[in-house]
Amino acid sequence: MQTIFLECRSVQLVPLSPTDINLVKDLHSDPYGNRCSEYSTNCTIADAAALVRAALKNQADLGFAKWKAVSEDGKFLGWAGFTPVSETSEISLNYCLLKDVLEEDKNLAKSLCAELANWFFKNTYFSHLVAVVRTDNRDMRDVVQQAGFYHRESKVIGGMQADVFQLLSPSMQSYLMSA
Repeated sequence: MQTIFLECRSVQLVPLSPTDINLVKDLHSDPYGNRCSEYSTNCTIADAAALVRAALKNQADLGFAKWKAVSEDGKFLGWAGFTPVSETSEISLNYCLLKDVLEEDKNLAKSLCAELANWFFKNTYFSHLVAVVRTDNRDMRDVVQQAGFYHRESKVIGGMQADVFQLLSPSMQSYLMSA
């Protein structure tokens, strides 16, 4: 039985594995899927292998990572989860789902972001979570803002021009409201 980290609507988040490398490569080689990544050109097998390796290492080291998004019958839908951001020493929520999956369920991305943020604050000690969004990705920008993130700054992260959105933990929000 495979570990399910999170269930949201018709999507289950499970660990990535080395057998997913070609699926990740295909996802990020598509122009739509490539908007969710730092790759300025098509994703290579080496890029996809590095993403999967990093996810496995983060899961082992931190207890969270980018996870594979699958349907109830196990079909690959993309990935979603968390990534350490070396430039800011923070954790970023991010996702990349197949275009047809997002078109079929217009509210999936918003629900998934909200559920991931809830999971993160319930299972970690962090005071906030960021979402690093390529400046040209309007869809993801709208999704993270609808999930409660606010724009904090624009900067180059991972070699790409990005907007950094932030969401405070419920305890930090309460603290600030009481101050």
